[in-house]
Amino acid sequence: MAQEKEFYSKVCVAGSIKFDEASEEDVNLSENDKFSCNLTTILARDREVVAVNLQLLTNKCKVYIAKNSDWSNADREYVNKIKEILINVSKDAPMTSKKAYERKDMRDLYFTVMTYCGRKLKYRLDKLKKDVTGNEEKIYIKSFLDFAKSQLKDDIFAIKFAISRVCCEYYRKTKKDSAIPKKFLRHIKKVGSYYGSLMDITLCVCQEKYKTSFSCIDMYLLNPITVKQVISPWNTIVKTYIHDSEEYENFKKMCLENQMIKERLERIYGHVDAQLNSEKSILIYLHAELNVLVNVLNQGNKSKFIAVSKRSCYLCDSYIKFIQNKGYNITVSGSHKKLYHGWKLPDTFKKEFMSDTMFDLDKIIEREIEHHIDIIARSDSDAESENPDVEDFFRITEEIEDFKFI
Repeated sequence: MAQEKEFYSKVCVAGSIKFDEASEEDVNLSENDKFSCNLTTILARDREVVAVNLQLLTNKCKVYIAKNSDWSNADREYVNKIKEILINVSKDAPMTSKKAYERKDMRDLYFTVMTYCGRKLKYRLDKLKKDVTGNEEKIYIKSFLDFAKSQLKDDIFAIKFAISRVCCEYYRKTKKDSAIPKKFLRHIKKVGSYYGSLMDITLCVCQEKYKTSFSCIDMYLLNPITVKQVISPWNTIVKTYIHDSEEYENFKKMCLENQMIKERLERIYGHVDAQLNSEKSILIYLHAELNVLVNVLNQGNKSKFIAVSKRSCYLCDSYIKFIQNKGYNITVSGSHKKLYHGWKLPDTFKKEFMSDTMFDLDKIIEREIEHHIDIIARSDSDAESENPDVEDFFRITEEIEDFKFI
């Protein structure tokens, strides 16, 4: 228990002060893996994170699904509708995609998906609109608008499914064009992902080779796993890294004056700074991909792919790499380097992972404290300048933008 308290306390401190830019990893995907990824796209509603593991057997298909919140009745009805339609289409396979698109049940599925994912699609669409507005004369924006207007009439953003189709087609056409900013291409890709996912799913279930498996689909919704965890005061942990009292006070002051860090501290510890001196009970939960992973391990499987609607965080990625070193060939659809305080460790290999990762957490906290203290020192030595270090400014600004939606 003492080790767990120390581990989660350090996770919270590291999560409160770490603002490194997120780096991303991609993996090469098979056709089956892509099907799983496409399912996560149409199952992730609003800000939810969804993970999927698909197991193709000789006579059926098993799909295990987890998300980072409770399943509502509407969620269950939605999943059952997807299951029912995929089974019906598979039973009539093989067929051309054109024939499948003409089916009433498939048209109904497209409408249902766009309605269910509407809020998240709108959020992504708004980001794309922001890219376009006021920048119509830029060559890459003009290229996109010309393409969209050749496909659609009137307001190109008016019909969600239509603009998703246009973005999907445009992204596939231009994704390797180095002249187009990566951020803009990423926004195009995300808006187009709904149409693209539906098309790819349709192509799979229409094939003869998947007929037996997809015409008998079982979908299992895994319940979220959450617990309460007591953590040590923030100042108790931080003082183990900063032994000079004046240096600690300067560091704490800097954290409370930094809007991003202050918001994080308030989310974790409550109203600061009095709460930084007190123990706290927080809610932690097993991230969706680890929930699916635990289910895979419990079934005795050593080689599985887990699709995730959002890239796996630093600790999930660390745990999966730890499992891989144990001889399990488990992969996920991508990862980044962000660290979240509400992360829960699976019970499998718990003590060994905590021991290994505690060292990494120490290094993260030490590095971030040194970085912040260095900023303070440079600020003190260059007091006449009111402008922050440019590199730090952009790094923090980008993280604040991402943090708003965590």
